[in-house]
Amino acid sequence: MADEEQMALLKQGVRVWNDWRRDNAQVIPSLVGVDLSHIDLSQADFQTADLSGSDFSGDNLSGANLHQANLSGANLTGAQLTGDDLIEAKLRGANLIGADLSGADLSAANLIGANLIGVDLSDANLTDAVFRSANLRYAKLQRANLTNADFTDAILNHADLTDAVLTGVLLTGADISSAKLKQASVGG
Repeated sequence: MADEEQMALLKQGVRVWNDWRRDNAQVIPSLVGVDLSHIDLSQADFQTADLSGSDFSGDNLSGANLHQANLSGANLTGAQLTGDDLIEAKLRGANLIGADLSGADLSAANLIGANLIGVDLSDANLTDAVFRSANLRYAKLQRANLTNADFTDAILNHADLTDAVLTGVLLTGADISSAKLKQASVGG
């Protein structure tokens, strides 16, 4: 359940929210299941926040700090997350259809069962990320660092992995039919 006081702060704008976060660093924000769709939340500090089940569809979250945030089951359809810190974020079962995460850092992120159809992850850091049973049809993964990523039982057909780093990637049971692997670096 969302904290009403925290929701009121966020509605005052990112600047007010970030000031509150800085002054209350020990508080873990709870914005569970709230509708935040079509809002400019760029540069917002959501580090460690519980945002599970919330709606961020169409939002601008570019440059946001989502380090260790819980976005499980969240709707991020068409959201802009370019260059975001999503290190160790929980995105289990999240809907990221058509989202732009180019240049984002999702190292050690949990994306089990996430819907990533048509997502842009080009130039992203996906080191140690877990994509088990995720749907990445038509995903753009050009030049992404996928070192030690786990794609067990994931759907990657028609995904573009051109120039991606695939060292240590786990693909057991993954569907990579029609995936573009041109010049992908598989290394030891």
